[in-house]
Amino acid sequence: MHHLTAILQIFGIVYLRFRLLPRLWCVWLVGVNAACLLFIDHPEAQVVLGVTLLAVVLQSVIYQRTGFTRLLGIVHITWIPMFGWMVSRMEVISETPDLLSWISVLFVTNLVSLLIDSVDVARYVNGERAPHYVWTRTAEVTR
Repeated sequence: MHHLTAILQIFGIVYLRFRLLPRLWCVWLVGVNAACLLFIDHPEAQVVLGVTLLAVVLQSVIYQRTGFTRLLGIVHITWIPMFGWMVSRMEVISETPDLLSWISVLFVTNLVSLLIDSVDVARYVNGERAPHYVWTRTAEVTR
């Protein structure tokens, strides 16, 4: 399976198979992170875009190896050094109120996601390793 196929399947599962509340949460999470494009002339937004693309590629690798398991959220650990770097730039960030507002919403949103991901990864480590969503009916039959 190619990375693009895996990425499309991951997004397909999230947007077409998730129940309503988790689906809405993922729409929010992706939207807040994608809002980096509104601030792309700022290095913080460029870093968010880069970290987001890295996370998507890493998720495709995990998905290709384990399926849609609770391990997928582990890639969001890349947000921790990103926010550490942003804290060191807070003086510069605060000079642009809209940028500061977006980064504040991004931080809270991604922090909540990290908490959810931590629970999922712990469940995976403790033995809950079966994929809990699949893209095709064929995959459901073979699992």
